[in-house]
Amino acid sequence: MSDHAYEREDLPDHRRGLRGAGAIVGGLLFAGFLVAGAAARVFGLAPSEGLEGAIPTDALRQMRADVEAEWAARADVREWLDPSHGVARIPVWRAAEISLARGFQTRRDPPRPVTARFLKK
Repeated sequence: MSDHAYEREDLPDHRRGLRGAGAIVGGLLFAGFLVAGAAARVFGLAPSEGLEGAIPTDALRQMRADVEAEWAARADVREWLDPSHGVARIPVWRAAEISLARGFQTRRDPPRPVTARFLKK
């Protein structure tokens, strides 16, 4: 070891600040437990999870089946939205068939690749 004596006066002492922070955190935890205990006495204990207020599984399955049946019924409905403008609601599979039968719009001149030769003037 070295024989150097280091001065301790230059180094700040953080023990008092750490004690104060610990007291604040401990006080907040204690206050939180006090409030939770008081709330449990006033309002009663919290219900156990899944027993009170939960929708039964059978009812959820029935709701999902109803919604899926409604979506399936809407998928096959043909209904005019605005006959004056020619806008209609048709099933997706039918719209795909119409688009493929008509063909997609294409450009007359296909785009040329951009190279440095075209950029220089």
